[in-house]
Amino acid sequence: MPDNRKMFVPPPPPGFWRRRRLWIRRHLGVIALVAVIVVAAGLVTWHWWPGTCGGSESVWKADGECVGVTDGSYSFHDSLTDVEDKIAGENAAISGSGHTVTIALLDPLTVDETSAVSLDQIRNELEGAYTAQYRINHTGAVGDQRPLIKVVLANWGSHEQQWESVVKQLEEMVDDPDPLVAVVGLRLSIGRTEQAAKHLTRYDIPMVSAIATADQLNYGAIRGFVRASPANSEYVAALQAYLQDHPSLDSAIMVYDSNSDIPGADLFTQSLRDDFTRELTSLIKYPAQSYVGKSGQDKATPDLFTGITANICAVRPKVLLFAGRVVDFPGFLESLHNRVCPDAPVTVIAAGADFGGLGFRSQELELREKNVTIVYATETDATGWERGAEGTPPLFKDFYDQFRQLGFDPAHLDEGAVISTHDAMLIAAKAARLSTRAHPDHGVPSNSDVLNQMLNLNSLDTVPGASGQLSFSFRGADSGNPSNKPIPVIEVPSTSAARTAEVYHTR
Repeated sequence: MPDNRKMFVPPPPPGFWRRRRLWIRRHLGVIALVAVIVVAAGLVTWHWWPGTCGGSESVWKADGECVGVTDGSYSFHDSLTDVEDKIAGENAAISGSGHTVTIALLDPLTVDETSAVSLDQIRNELEGAYTAQYRINHTGAVGDQRPLIKVVLANWGSHEQQWESVVKQLEEMVDDPDPLVAVVGLRLSIGRTEQAAKHLTRYDIPMVSAIATADQLNYGAIRGFVRASPANSEYVAALQAYLQDHPSLDSAIMVYDSNSDIPGADLFTQSLRDDFTRELTSLIKYPAQSYVGKSGQDKATPDLFTGITANICAVRPKVLLFAGRVVDFPGFLESLHNRVCPDAPVTVIAAGADFGGLGFRSQELELREKNVTIVYATETDATGWERGAEGTPPLFKDFYDQFRQLGFDPAHLDEGAVISTHDAMLIAAKAARLSTRAHPDHGVPSNSDVLNQMLNLNSLDTVPGASGQLSFSFRGADSGNPSNKPIPVIEVPSTSAARTAEVYHTR
């Protein structure tokens, strides 16, 4: 493996806290005396003292946020404490077992005013990770219960600003007593996620993204990168099938986030825009309209969509293709409700794992009054699956029952992150157990062992996810995208039951 240590000057460097802890233990008396003298002299500030981030030895403050890796004993926010305590408790219960490996959840675990995710969404991810950890360690959800799974939470900042130092911190954990064997999460399809993934693959650390859907983020482009979610191209294929069944929807205009124009900035909106353009060319009759999305680090301007809705009313297309993030959609929908042509019916076509969290089904009356229909392709349909709707994954109920038994609110399932993160954890754990089965005399598997099994999670040994019996057999440039993955296409207000497309079947 290449050694790129000289590339980084992290704040603080990975391994710093561990080395300092040993030094402190040896020199505790001297430190206490010096601390009293220095603080009294006013020569240091609390900003640099270990207590800055709750006294954690592996979490530090950078750009006003606490970043780094914790076993759950450090809480990134009060709203996350309950589920982090559960993860910490499970980690403590299996500590020292001698047959434990570590999986890291790497994602933004803090937010600011321009974040692409909310604290509720982060909480949902952690609930999904813990539900998976519990099922993996205490049930037969992914077969034999060896190795056990420890979960650590890795925060690289609200906009992944600290990705280099946190990724390096994880890379140093592959030789720990409970070795790091995989990284899951990697929620955002942005340039920094891609950079981090390419760095992790140089250290043979496999990755399972829960929600990232940009087409270029897969095993075909980045060795070891698989995902629980469909690619944007598969979402668009499912939406294309919907449109073919509705021939009256024969004209469209696309609305897209201009962050797509910045190379490497927002891979999600870029690839969704490009997929819409390529696959729905004959439907798009008018010039695309752009806006500045809120999830970029530059603050978006107010009244993002006023001019766009005026142009929409000027040409009156039947369809609006929304190539933006869910964080911007409520503002777009409000602008549509207030458009100057409410008499012109319009269908908004969108895609994303987290659209269900906006609660469209509770807005049917207002949508009808405003002549707006929303059709979105998404990763899960917990509301429909709870009722046993057609296309419900066969193992969803097992997951759902466990989720409730662990004390979590089923309403959290609508947004998608719970189920997606749960399934990402199961994928990584199943690969670890497949590695153990392949080499029963080698003790716990290494990260390289697990990486080598990722594409053996195929139709001969599928992953029993809550969202489907997932398969990752080799398929060229599309390797790493799940086969046998149902894609719900949800229409609100609905004229029929939600349909579930299955774009790629197991093979």
